[in-house]
Amino acid sequence: MTILKASATLLTLLTAVSAQPYTLHTDLSADNFFPNFDLYSGPDPTKGFVRYQDASSAINENLIAHLNGSVYLGVDFTTRNPSGRASVRMESKPVFNHGLLIADIKHMPANECGTWPAFWMLGKETWPKGGEIDILEGVNDQEHNAVTLHTDNGCVVDNSTFGAQFGGETVSQAPFTGLMETDNCDVKADKNKGCSIKAPEMITLPTVPGGGMGDTEGNGQLLKLPSYGTPFNNNNGGVYAMEWTPEGISTWFFARNAPGFPTEEQLTMSPDPLTWGAPIAKFAGRGCDFEEKFKDLRIIFNTAFCGEWAGNEDVWGASCKAKTGVDTCEEYVRENPEVFAEAYWEIAGLRWFEKEAVEKREVMSRSHARHFG
Repeated sequence: MTILKASATLLTLLTAVSAQPYTLHTDLSADNFFPNFDLYSGPDPTKGFVRYQDASSAINENLIAHLNGSVYLGVDFTTRNPSGRASVRMESKPVFNHGLLIADIKHMPANECGTWPAFWMLGKETWPKGGEIDILEGVNDQEHNAVTLHTDNGCVVDNSTFGAQFGGETVSQAPFTGLMETDNCDVKADKNKGCSIKAPEMITLPTVPGGGMGDTEGNGQLLKLPSYGTPFNNNNGGVYAMEWTPEGISTWFFARNAPGFPTEEQLTMSPDPLTWGAPIAKFAGRGCDFEEKFKDLRIIFNTAFCGEWAGNEDVWGASCKAKTGVDTCEEYVRENPEVFAEAYWEIAGLRWFEKEAVEKREVMSRSHARHFG
């Protein structure tokens, strides 16, 4: 076989695989959630003012429960404890490689000073080996989500900020609708900010037939995008979807009460990111080997307090010190349990999808690389 024919065969195979639909691989919703998650109860790796509880303590303190068909993950909001506020950190038992994660979240911890909630994925190897994907994360009174990747050295993504939509301005043909704030994912670069894309304040609803949420084409109406905290909760939450392929990582957000919200079938039976329009965040480019940097990731939900980010002196001093009248994050969290009544997750659905032909494609790709590379 000639190199030209081999390349054509490989291209045909890759095209066929990319066109394969996603099918449900692992359902972690409702009754399937707790049996498939461990509760981490060690010290907080980010030095937070938090005490992560084991399963028995979490149950006894009503920090985990089923709530009207959803999963409830809360924190202690009644007691003062000098060693930190009780919370939970849920880590999935199964690990994942390449696929589509869809999370239907009705409520997340409110953007109260002192909080550091996160919905993320983390490698099993010693951090940062295996990589980290922060899908929904923020601290204190932050108003918008930031999607962030963390890796070891050698991962820089394409910086495409022309898709940003802030203050109602829209640019068409954008690869994503958020604002890229940093493009170097290396934890040793720029104080471990990672490569991070801030969710847009607003999106433009598409006017083209078949356009999806987040599509920047068309001249439809502008719509606020409540991607984080109290505005997210006031809108009854929404759906976050993260697609992870060998070529990159993308994240979409669908606000629940917005026009074009996905149907139940689209979320559970036949999700197709190609119909969703531009994501809020997309990490890609030749400066990062996504095959090498991300592997065997666990799904994690947790709510921390203070620590290296929320409790950082400069971060706390930016707004929360004046807003609360308290000098330190730890003092505020310790002395004001009642303000954290809304610091809980309510997860209505959590599903992982994969494409059936992925393994065959990867084997064939390696085979062609050996014979014709």
